[in-house]
Amino acid sequence: MKELKQLNGTGFRPLHHFNLLALLTGLAVPASAVSPRLNSTSPVGGQRGTEVEVKLNGSRLEGAQEIVFYSPGIQAGKIDSTKGDSARVRFKIAPDCRLGEHQLRVRTSAGVSDLRTFWVGPFPELAEKEPNNEMNKPQTVPLNTTVVGAAGGEDVDYYQVLLKQGERLSVEIEAIRLGRALLDSYIAVHDSAGKVLAASDDTALLMQDSALTFVAPKGAVYTIQVRETSYGGAADTAYRLHVGTFPRPTAVFPAGGKAGEELEVTFIGDAAGNFTQKIKLPLESESKCGAFAEKDGRIAPSPNWMRVSTFPNILEAEPNNAREQATGAYTDLPVALNGILSKGGDGDWFKFDAKKGQSLEISVHARRLRTPVDSVLAVFDSKGESLGSNDDSAGADSTVKLNVPADGQYFVRITDHLNQGGPDYVYRVEVTIVQPTVTLSIPQVARNDSQSRQFIAVPRGNRFATMISARRANFSGDLVFSIDGLPTGIRMNADTMAGKVDAMPIVFEAAADAPSAGKLLELTAKPAESDKSVRSHFCHQVEFINGPNNTFYYHSLAEKLYVAVIESAPFKVYLSEPKVPLVQRGSMDLKVNVERKADFDEPINVKMMWNPPGVGSQPDITIPKGANAGIYQLNATGNADLREWKIAVLASATVRGGPMHVSSQLTKLEIGEPFVTGKIQTLAASPGEAPKLICKLDQKKPFDGKATLRLMGLPDKITAPELEITSEDKEAVFNLTIDPKCPFGSHKNLFCAAEIKHQSQTIPHNIGAGGVLRVVPPKKADTKVAATSSGKAK
Repeated sequence: MKELKQLNGTGFRPLHHFNLLALLTGLAVPASAVSPRLNSTSPVGGQRGTEVEVKLNGSRLEGAQEIVFYSPGIQAGKIDSTKGDSARVRFKIAPDCRLGEHQLRVRTSAGVSDLRTFWVGPFPELAEKEPNNEMNKPQTVPLNTTVVGAAGGEDVDYYQVLLKQGERLSVEIEAIRLGRALLDSYIAVHDSAGKVLAASDDTALLMQDSALTFVAPKGAVYTIQVRETSYGGAADTAYRLHVGTFPRPTAVFPAGGKAGEELEVTFIGDAAGNFTQKIKLPLESESKCGAFAEKDGRIAPSPNWMRVSTFPNILEAEPNNAREQATGAYTDLPVALNGILSKGGDGDWFKFDAKKGQSLEISVHARRLRTPVDSVLAVFDSKGESLGSNDDSAGADSTVKLNVPADGQYFVRITDHLNQGGPDYVYRVEVTIVQPTVTLSIPQVARNDSQSRQFIAVPRGNRFATMISARRANFSGDLVFSIDGLPTGIRMNADTMAGKVDAMPIVFEAAADAPSAGKLLELTAKPAESDKSVRSHFCHQVEFINGPNNTFYYHSLAEKLYVAVIESAPFKVYLSEPKVPLVQRGSMDLKVNVERKADFDEPINVKMMWNPPGVGSQPDITIPKGANAGIYQLNATGNADLREWKIAVLASATVRGGPMHVSSQLTKLEIGEPFVTGKIQTLAASPGEAPKLICKLDQKKPFDGKATLRLMGLPDKITAPELEITSEDKEAVFNLTIDPKCPFGSHKNLFCAAEIKHQSQTIPHNIGAGGVLRVVPPKKADTKVAATSSGKAK
């Protein structure tokens, strides 16, 4: 009755009470929650320091209450969401808003949308004006402008700018990075005669997006061409084209620095020449920090990437192309070694001191920072003996782990895999003491689907469960989860994650009176043993543009978990906690219960979120229309861990044309030792016989009364009656009846299904799996041949 009272307290009432209340009060039953879809925004970006009218395109957007930005700098005004397929809102972009990509979601009263992006640029925006498809009829644009256009298919767009002699022209496109569609861009600059003066297809810095920079040889009009590189792709795919005199370096050196310091860096690769700039680094470590190049009052629209660490930099000192010339790191570890593979065939050497027993991780950061280097890393001792090498353990970057064998000096050598090099082949090698880390994420619910249920949306008075994956590095123990600052009325329920497990469900529950709200939060994990520490962080990899063979061209990383309270759901599910264990080699019928609101009668699909090690279940069950319970069958292998686990189911139903998800509570499932095991003795018999099949029993612990045994896996035309055994019996003997017409053959999957009573509960067991019964031809009778004295038969 306690559970029933809780359900009634959240608005779940018997049908006649619910209808009577509605009639007496004259109140309509509230619409039920279902998540919105956000497909795109129009426009896809805006200039910082301005306000932009934005249209949100998708479905089920009515009742939009909040635009959730993952980073500061943009504020959303009042949302007009009277239409389900679109909403309108005004974005106010701060003058100091960070340039580039900003992640966002829409929260409605009914749910949370997909994650999309909005791009912020430094320049005034200008819309493309068709027709501009011929080189001799381009659209004129002023310098330091962002053109908002569309291309794809056979569309080619032309733009015209006026340059002075010696003036820098930089062109950069945001296309595939917008995350809308695969627009593999190509840009080129032509002179008045049509000659190509500069061109760009793919870039190390911007991937499939293009960027170029060149200096005008004379004062004249120049034409910019924009198209899809192979004249393919979807037509009318959006792009943002930055055109101006801003710097556009291809690399920054060094590619990282110490947290909190002011670092002088050199920007490399701009057509007007390299230049230095002082950058104030963040106070905390960052794996990827954007450094924006600024020159002559202009700023690049996108950054070059750096690492921010807690340890000092060592810069290469040329020449360092041989071990004897290695640049020394005369400081305690950890340390960062920075250099440039300045020409083809270049190989750089560094040396550092290490102590016996230290466990080191030596990692190259180059391609992860979007430089061209495809590294090969090698580590040597003071005698020149190789201690390890690596090519691509971290994408195109390299990592070597080293257990230091003795106090002394050690060397690292870095080269490019294809022996390439150049002024912007910048790299950073971090030599660190191995630290335990845990990366948390929500696993994808379907292949190539990085959006569905990658957030927490809890209906009032209900529950929502998610799987959490924990990728451990240099650590293998149990984990305890926590999350601070949950929205009012929400609590998280999470079991301790066992060291041998890398994923499990956690459940969020919202009170019946929890206000509608949402927060971006940090989900963390720490070791269950209090004397240990581990660095953990949450990461959601959003794969916007998928490629072939389960790859992707562009992704964005969200490092916080969004948790929200949404309006109530029309149904609720809970599990009846098993009163007996699921025994090894046994099975269990787990009851799933449903509470429905009066006006909701749809079928409900139920999925087991997670099976503990050694436990199996059917993929899902459907509780039919009008039904209020279902049975989920579980099975345990013979080596399932003997311990308690917490399990949950996720239930979904169609509500207002879309999927609605709720979950059960976390429920205890105990894996227990069987009361009895056994082995079926191999038997060979013939059609028409009535042999005895024996199962030798191994009694593990006493049980109540008598247990029923059924012999399973028998073929047609062979029967055996049920048996009863007690906890004292050493064998079970089945009397088989084999039909005379039974075909010959071998049957290798016999087992005994046992129903054992304990504390008034039935515990199913499977005993003697793998028993063999052979049906063979009968032996021929012996015949005697009488012979005459002459040797002839009579």
